[in-house]
Amino acid sequence: MTNILEEFKYVPQSTVTLAEALSTFIKEGITFGRIKGGEKIPTIQKISETTGLSFGMARRMVERLAREGYVYSRPHTGTIVLPREGNILRGRILFALPDVDACRYHADQVMDVLRHKLSAANYALSVCTFSLDESADLSYLKSELLRAPDMVIAARATPKVQKCLAESGISHFFVYGDKPLDEKRPWVRFFDETALSHFAEHCEKAGVKHVVQVRFEENETRDAQHALEEKGISCSWMTISRGEEGRRRFDGVVQCAYDTFAAMPRERIPDLLLFWNSFLTQGAVTAFLARGIRLPEDVKVVTLSNTGVGPVYTVPFTRFEVDPVDAGKKIADFAIAILLKGRIPRVPQVIPQYIFGSTFPF
Repeated sequence: MTNILEEFKYVPQSTVTLAEALSTFIKEGITFGRIKGGEKIPTIQKISETTGLSFGMARRMVERLAREGYVYSRPHTGTIVLPREGNILRGRILFALPDVDACRYHADQVMDVLRHKLSAANYALSVCTFSLDESADLSYLKSELLRAPDMVIAARATPKVQKCLAESGISHFFVYGDKPLDEKRPWVRFFDETALSHFAEHCEKAGVKHVVQVRFEENETRDAQHALEEKGISCSWMTISRGEEGRRRFDGVVQCAYDTFAAMPRERIPDLLLFWNSFLTQGAVTAFLARGIRLPEDVKVVTLSNTGVGPVYTVPFTRFEVDPVDAGKKIADFAIAILLKGRIPRVPQVIPQYIFGSTFPF
């Protein structure tokens, strides 16, 4: 393994940290056999000295490799690579999600619950990421699929990722995000009809007359219009193009929203804006504050996350938040039911909690 580490070269990048690059390098070594099962990887101290990674970051990287099923620690012996014929190949479920979401929202909490429930059923959970950039190479995901997991759980899978999964022939289903291209494919979505009913009730109490829902390029499967119209509140859609920068980076999404609302005439700003993406919300609110528009006096803002794992904003935002424990349990139970019963059970729905009190801006 020492020679493998000596082969590691890191070119500083804005999107990939040293720890991420080293972790990927070690995983690829294990996947393609350059690092053999039963071999010990260097100590955390040695990794730190050889690569320049801090001791704490090196320790956390090794711990994550263990959680993902690549290595295991043995007291007084060291950290050992799992053999390819071990649980790295058998009884393994792969959780694939966008690289931008790997440490965002409650993803870690959801996966901790998943890992606990799957482990109790003798399945190991591994995690891999993919890029939301449609032009990006999916070699990392493909290398994980070559290791033949029993099942793949894919979060917010792009069409390119969905095609890759379909071609692999491995059982898979989707959670969060947009509706799958294959309508027969199981889709664990976060159902918010109850939350939207509560939202409409509060709009009615606040005297809201018109709500504008803001989305990306008509890419939204949910709609508050029915709940609002039941309360006599008119509703319309506003679509924002994310542009080239927005397709590559989320701060580009924020900028697109900022530009849109910085240019919006004051008289066209509605009573309430309902955002289906928290990054759009950030850009809009920043634009409003820069123009001296008050929240919630001049315009009320509510945001829902289109990833299904809950936005992270508080006052002046209203938020719908998913309980990660509930989500993790339902996703795990669904996966286990498919694997054990050999059929697709009723697809569960995870109902977000509507957060009231100090986080409700009007």
